[in-house]
Amino acid sequence: MLKKFLLILVILIIAPNLFAQNTGKIVGVVTDKATGEPLPGVNVILLNTNLGSATDVDGYYVILNVPVGRYDVKSVYVGYKEVVMQGVRVSVDHTTEVNFEIEATTLELEEAIVVTAERELIRKDDTNTNIVTVAEDIDALPVRGIQELAALTAGVVKQDNSTVMNIRGGRGGESAIYLDGVLMNDPYNRTVRSEVPNEVIEEMSVQTGGFRAEYGEAMSGIVASTIKSGTEKYTGMVQVITDEFLSSYDKIGGLGTYSYGYNEYLLTLSGPIVPDTKHTFYVSALRKYQADWTPSWGWAENPDKRAAIPGNDPDPMNKFTNGIIPENNASIWNFTGKVKLQIMQTMDLKVSGIYTDRIRSWTNPIYLYDPDHAPERADHTLSLNATLTHSISANTFYDLKLNYYDTFDELYDRMFKDNLMLYGDPHFTPADVNDDLVWGTEYGGSIDPDYKNPYRAYDDYSKNRSTYYGFSFDVTHQPVREHTLKAGVDYKYHTLRYYRMLSPYKLASKSYASDLTRYRSADALFYGYDMTGAEIDEGDYFNVTRDVAGLPTSGYDKQAPYHPITFSAYVMDKIELSDLVINLGVRYDRIDPNAWQFKRMEAQLDADGEVIPESGMFGGDRLFSKDDTEESDVHDYISPRLGISFPVTASTKFHAQWGRFFQAPDLADLYLSPFYLDSWVNRGGYFTTLDNPNLKPPKTTSYEVGFSQQIATTAVLRLTAFYKEIEDNIQVRPIQTDVTNIAMTANGDYGQIKGFDIMLTMRRIHNIQAQFAYELQTADGTGSTTQGNFDIAWQRGGKGNYPTFTMPLNFEQRHTGSLNLDYRLQEDQGPTLFNVKPFENTGANILFTFNSGRPYTRMVTFNTIPFTGRYDNDGISETPYSAINSVVTPWVSRFDLKLDRRIPLPLMNTSLTLYLWVYNLFNQKNIMAVWSTTGLPDDTGYLGTTGGQDYWNASTLTAEERAIRHENFKMRENDYTYYGIPRQIRLGARIEF
Repeated sequence: MLKKFLLILVILIIAPNLFAQNTGKIVGVVTDKATGEPLPGVNVILLNTNLGSATDVDGYYVILNVPVGRYDVKSVYVGYKEVVMQGVRVSVDHTTEVNFEIEATTLELEEAIVVTAERELIRKDDTNTNIVTVAEDIDALPVRGIQELAALTAGVVKQDNSTVMNIRGGRGGESAIYLDGVLMNDPYNRTVRSEVPNEVIEEMSVQTGGFRAEYGEAMSGIVASTIKSGTEKYTGMVQVITDEFLSSYDKIGGLGTYSYGYNEYLLTLSGPIVPDTKHTFYVSALRKYQADWTPSWGWAENPDKRAAIPGNDPDPMNKFTNGIIPENNASIWNFTGKVKLQIMQTMDLKVSGIYTDRIRSWTNPIYLYDPDHAPERADHTLSLNATLTHSISANTFYDLKLNYYDTFDELYDRMFKDNLMLYGDPHFTPADVNDDLVWGTEYGGSIDPDYKNPYRAYDDYSKNRSTYYGFSFDVTHQPVREHTLKAGVDYKYHTLRYYRMLSPYKLASKSYASDLTRYRSADALFYGYDMTGAEIDEGDYFNVTRDVAGLPTSGYDKQAPYHPITFSAYVMDKIELSDLVINLGVRYDRIDPNAWQFKRMEAQLDADGEVIPESGMFGGDRLFSKDDTEESDVHDYISPRLGISFPVTASTKFHAQWGRFFQAPDLADLYLSPFYLDSWVNRGGYFTTLDNPNLKPPKTTSYEVGFSQQIATTAVLRLTAFYKEIEDNIQVRPIQTDVTNIAMTANGDYGQIKGFDIMLTMRRIHNIQAQFAYELQTADGTGSTTQGNFDIAWQRGGKGNYPTFTMPLNFEQRHTGSLNLDYRLQEDQGPTLFNVKPFENTGANILFTFNSGRPYTRMVTFNTIPFTGRYDNDGISETPYSAINSVVTPWVSRFDLKLDRRIPLPLMNTSLTLYLWVYNLFNQKNIMAVWSTTGLPDDTGYLGTTGGQDYWNASTLTAEERAIRHENFKMRENDYTYYGIPRQIRLGARIEF
């Protein structure tokens, strides 16, 4: 049998693992309660499933491949009383231990003994920091969304109104989010666009301290959520959440808040596909609409500060009289489905799908007076997965998975959308029709607030689509009690398409003689699309036909998509001894960009370091051909992983973890349209960025040691220290050619992160449950993002000027923490009033979160343009007067509250739950960012300069114009994007049946 499996592995290895295991296992020992002797041949079964096992001669049993969830486990043995252990929780990759002590009986019909299982406080087989949150706890929390839930874990850094997570000092794209074992990060730029509601999540695991060899495509953390599965009975839920009981315009009843147009509707259905069969389904449909999807404290608290602008709405104050940022809305649909078919007793097929469709507009400060032309983003994501699971024996099973993933993202002017010709049409953009910048400059004047004037279009249209097909194969085998072996492979074939028009307004100009010159002028970047934006599958820059002057005459309007290929394989062993658990594994990854690269781009330099004319690849004709290129490199890398757990006693545990973690670069950093490069090379004289197909995968080396101590029977304290080194992160480097200077993405940034966690978890006692998490962290590095050192890369004549020492990273939060208290009365609990218990089935959950600010660099106060961060007379970068990132924004904290009450209804097994939800209960004014010149969110310091005084006291203005200038300037200075969320109140109702 083993030879057959090895043969299958060889066949499947034809080319990083994007699939993860979504099950756990149950083990235990059955003994005679009177004698303590082990009992062989006892049947242990999971009720309402086809899973079970029998004990061996030592009374030991194991049940592999148990889906995440809660189960009733029953022991059956002739001559002994049956025992049912209720509420046994099984988690991803976790070994749940359920031991039975059974007693003899002489009565055949004696009822089974029922025991309620308690949740483990210390999981002895966890060899890393792995925080698991189950469905009932998720349902009680006053936050929504996977990223918001994950942010409650120590070490996860996330700001209000953002979906970017930084885990233990890693960049935003260094974490992987799995839904039902399928990676949901877009390989193009690591963005997660799928949105699933809390109510469909069975369990969520957040791993911040390294992870096992089966997990790939992440360097900092893993967030793995399991979607609920169908049950043997038909169940369902209808839920509505809204804040529109509040006024849209005024504060109501002293609540100090507004309606932000939040409406959410959720429907779930579950049950057998055919009654009385094992074939089940689970589906959910979510519809969410938000009139303002990034509410800001600064905006909501100052509605009377919104000023008029000449020529705009005759009564513009009507537009700005509530807390909603105008036209800052979001529309979201999500559909989730899972079907399980029981093909035979030992084989099942699970098919799941997740689809999310979103449209979001955002009126950042410069679009306040013309929100109709603000940018809008539309995206949709579809993930389909089919998993065949076959249990060959009680100790061996395999999974064969097929997957399809497709995500599309489009950014455009919300009025013109993808009609590129409208961007420069004078009929639709009448302002400055004779000006080449018909779309409008970003700034109304050198010192006036940088609001977009009416009729000025958003000038940057782009779209990209990422698709992949893949399969994976995993086999799990437990040959003996102490070892669980697992191995697997994964293969992905991607298709990447990208299209961007940086200056679409130029497309409508009649001054260009040909499509080529027009699209070159509009700065078109495209692959997988033709010049007009239509999807194509063929086309090659190197097959362009040129005239005697070297100008393209045909074939220049299309470029085929890129097809990167990724592959991974891993093998691991989980060794579980009585006083030691070891997770040992190794992982192999390969990435093939499947593209071309330049053999040499740099020009030759003379003795003085100056470029020798016509000495580079581009030559005097400024063209490059296929002869100048070669196949891109293929990268192979190996990641060893080791985790150790020492359960000293049942209430004390030490653990240690070490591992190397590689992650393929964002595919956005690998590829660029060759036509775009051709355009810049022909123009010359400008510094632009070229992506690099030869980027190596960045690497993290992680160390962690921890200690867990159970306090009595109700709480556990966890202390963890960690250290990480990050190498070969992506940055921008200059390339000197004989025509122009070009920046290229390259490996080079370094990071060093260290810190410790404190976590205290208290099991529910006297109706209250609590959890506290805190992390102290320092995150230093040479660069925070790929483009973070762009400005200095082209200094010194394009030769670069790179940091040679580490500094605090932009997203470092030295202190991060949360405290959650949940008080809950069950049925028939609480005080009695007039023979009823008015507070039974009632719960209150309060969440307190806090963190220190983020670092920034103090700059000089500008004397020319207050809102750009640059001098306009020479274009140089900002001038700092503090060390880089040596100043920190203020601390942030807030309380969130959720109250709920479940009411049984007369219909059988039907209930109504009502709840009140309050974000930022005390309306704390949290500052997320500041002007680097003053350290304040509402003052640039410009008015204190000579230029600012001249601007403010201009004698040519009328009193009305001066008042408008004053209001506009102060409104722009008080940037609402620099503030956290205000108080928000929502009501919800849920019917379950």
